[in-house]
Amino acid sequence: MPDYIGDEATIAYTVFGDGEPVLLVCGCSQPAVAWELNLVPALTGAGYQVITFDNRGVEPSSSPPAPYSVADLTGDALGLLDHLGMASVRVAGHSMGGWVAETLAIRHPDRVRGAALMGSCNVATSWEKAITTVERDLARMDVELPPLFSATETLRYLPNHELQDDAVVDAWLSMIGDLPPWPNPGRLGQYEACLAWSLDHERTGAWPTISVPCLVLAFEHDIDSPPARARDAAAVIPGARYEEIPGASHLGVFTHGAEVGAVLADFFASV
Repeated sequence: MPDYIGDEATIAYTVFGDGEPVLLVCGCSQPAVAWELNLVPALTGAGYQVITFDNRGVEPSSSPPAPYSVADLTGDALGLLDHLGMASVRVAGHSMGGWVAETLAIRHPDRVRGAALMGSCNVATSWEKAITTVERDLARMDVELPPLFSATETLRYLPNHELQDDAVVDAWLSMIGDLPPWPNPGRLGQYEACLAWSLDHERTGAWPTISVPCLVLAFEHDIDSPPARARDAAAVIPGARYEEIPGASHLGVFTHGAEVGAVLADFFASV
């Protein structure tokens, strides 16, 4: 895995396949390798070259001192594109990564052929602001949490009916229950970035100025980016396309990867 050495952070990245490039931007705490479960095969299979990278704060990228901002993460993405000699790309981001994709579309439209905003494009909910405040405050305490804590926290992103299915919960915990804790400063840095974004009441005013083609992709049971709010956001982004994955939650990019991959491939073929 090669590195891009930026002014503030070193970014680890991987390039898959050949064709016109697609940049995938990870959500908060997400390792880039997770894209390889579904979306990398789907997009390389559709004839695209796919670039994945770990945001600052997640190994093997570096973790400079907190706080971070979405603007910082966007700068890392732009620096990587410059490093790779890519003038413009299709970009898809999930959750926090969707905010990076959104910022690229607003501030650097010449670098974006089309932007897919997945589980991210919405006026922040009270739930989102409260849970991110808790996560930020825990990170500020800088105590090592047991691995099972982080694993059970992610369960909140599964649909309620799946949480009542012991087989689903047991399978999820067996898969990620023994992962090592996410250390500072990366943990604190990314949660600082997420909370600042959620509390920014002016950012949504830029949606009507977006000039690049956008896909707002929502998930039926998403508590962080509820479909109703994602639909409202798509309505004020000029020409935006809205799609919703039924039966999926905030983790739909992974649990419903085939459906998400098909929607992305169809959208990117049109831009």
